[in-house]
Amino acid sequence: MTKMRKYIHIGLGVFWLGVTAWLFYNMQAHGLESSVMDSNEKVHVQRSSNAFIFTPAVDTMEAALIFYPGALVDPKAYAPMAKAITEVGFKTIILALPYRMALFQSQQDNVFQRTLEYIEGDSLQRNWIVGGHSRGGKLATLFARDHSNALGGLLLVGTSHPRELDLSNLTIDVTKIYGSNDGLASEEEIERFAINLPAHMHRERIAGGNHRQFGYYGYQLGDGSAEISRQEQQDIMTLAIIKQLRRVRVR
Repeated sequence: MTKMRKYIHIGLGVFWLGVTAWLFYNMQAHGLESSVMDSNEKVHVQRSSNAFIFTPAVDTMEAALIFYPGALVDPKAYAPMAKAITEVGFKTIILALPYRMALFQSQQDNVFQRTLEYIEGDSLQRNWIVGGHSRGGKLATLFARDHSNALGGLLLVGTSHPRELDLSNLTIDVTKIYGSNDGLASEEEIERFAINLPAHMHRERIAGGNHRQFGYYGYQLGDGSAEISRQEQQDIMTLAIIKQLRRVRVR
């Protein structure tokens, strides 16, 4: 019996190791153009240990974006979005989450402290938007709750958050982008929790869009099937974010 338990434990260990490896592989960035992380005449790309920083060559805009990735998702999966936004003049920073999750309070505090350092260290004193995809959106709502005075806007992409958090009194620009075929942040959930966001919130519903096409990564359990291409979904999302940045810069 003891030997049987040993084999069961070994089998379970191998199984979960395989599941973890499969999840990690699928959450890696896939399908990116090889040049997406290269600087060009319009965008300077800088990589640090905990962020990808996209700075426009001609930085005349008065707004910028800090973006939090979804749970387990490779931050690089959002590089096409960030580079496209920066090409029109808006600085964009993708922050890496500790262990790609920031589950614990100390880890969240670390993310928020780094966010504040970027905002407060900005010599141009731009109006900043903080946003995120999926769990990254949840973290963005927590930051906005405590630091709305430092923000010009809140961006929520493919997330049903805030669920238990009431942000209906926020006076900053709030934009929510969601896909009709998102299996992890359904339209039903979007509507149910809309009461927790201000009435002036801007919505961008992407017909046929799903959860994983908000980034460039692989299969995700529970997600729906997209009825539009990843590029089309990315284009709609990026345009909606640029519109929000343009609104925020004139506040």
